[in-house]
Amino acid sequence: MRSNVGIWRALQDDDYFEKHPCYRGLTDAQDDFEREQIELFRPLTRDLIVVVIGCGYGREIALIAPHVRHVYGIDVSERILDKAMRFLTHRGVTNFTPVLTDNYKTAIPNGVDLVYSMVVLQHLTRDLVRDYIVSLGTKLTATGTMLLQFVQERSADLNADANPTLKVEPSISWTPFQIADATKEAGLYLSYVRTLIITDDALWHWAFIGRSEQSMPDRKRSGLHPVWITRS
Repeated sequence: MRSNVGIWRALQDDDYFEKHPCYRGLTDAQDDFEREQIELFRPLTRDLIVVVIGCGYGREIALIAPHVRHVYGIDVSERILDKAMRFLTHRGVTNFTPVLTDNYKTAIPNGVDLVYSMVVLQHLTRDLVRDYIVSLGTKLTATGTMLLQFVQERSADLNADANPTLKVEPSISWTPFQIADATKEAGLYLSYVRTLIITDDALWHWAFIGRSEQSMPDRKRSGLHPVWITRS
């Protein structure tokens, strides 16, 4: 399997978040955007077990954890997971378990209600993304769902993949058809793709995935459509 986990481990060892201009160090989120995105698809309730792929230093966990039963956060190194633990402990979050990427298949139990990821999958090899969908899909409850964000850039080579040897942050484009194929290969059901026009050259695809068509919420009641394109 092609993997660029080693590259991300090196980037995190070089204080990726502290140096990235969008994060401005280890700071709180400026708004509740991520929780609001999740609740467009399903409400966050105190009985939910949530898995976050690429939890970073815990910024989005701090938004999600107060509304659910427990959160498992996956990332590439003990160094970044230690940062997440310190960040969340300081904010009074106690229902969080850090999980190394290398161990997530055994460390996360069955019975997951929601798998969530934002601004992560575009930075991984396609093999890694598919592996997450397949492996975490087997841990979902009968009504469990995934909400995964992908990116598609206008000028991108849509068959390009992340280079596992270059110490860079890649941006890998996914089309809705590629997301649908990966979901089908995992034996899951792609219910919705909500597409946001982020810039004139980039789209965000929010993919809402479940164990089966029967496990998904009613479209008429939710007000969502199979494909929903809007400007952010």
